Amino acid sequence: MKLLGGINNKGISSLGNGDLISDEKLTALVVDSDIICQVLEKAILESQGIQTQVVGSGRDAIDLLASGVNFSLILIAMVLPIMNGVETTRQIRAMGIRSKMLGVTACSYDRERQAFLDAGVDEFIEKPLTPQKLASVLREIRNA
Repeated sequence: MKLLGGINNKGISSLGNGDLISDEKLTALVVDSDIICQVLEKAILESQGIQTQVVGSGRDAIDLLASGVNFSLILIAMVLPIMNGVETTRQIRAMGIRSKMLGVTACSYDRERQAFLDAGVDEFIEKPLTPQKLASVLREIRNA
């Protein structure tokens, strides 16, 4: 990786002061049926420079991902119509999708947290989502 001027083979360039910036645009999919959460989560992600798409159900997420669209990050709510977040996560992982996935819910019971993790989310975050709660995840994705 080059640290001074120029772009390396991962599309990352330096600002000349040691700070790295990525030329690759990160993308996120928000899967949440609550319109207020959709707006908030999209705004937070976009404020971090992440192109964001929103769907309101697990079925819509599965259909979108099956069409071949790829995302750097998938935020998925526990409570969804048609298919809950745990089942949606299982199906996404069964499709071979390896995007970073965050389970997001207002329920913080150990049972729900474990069910989400067992289904395949990488991390579990309690609502409300904040830039601070996302910071380490975004750093990890950007440095991958």
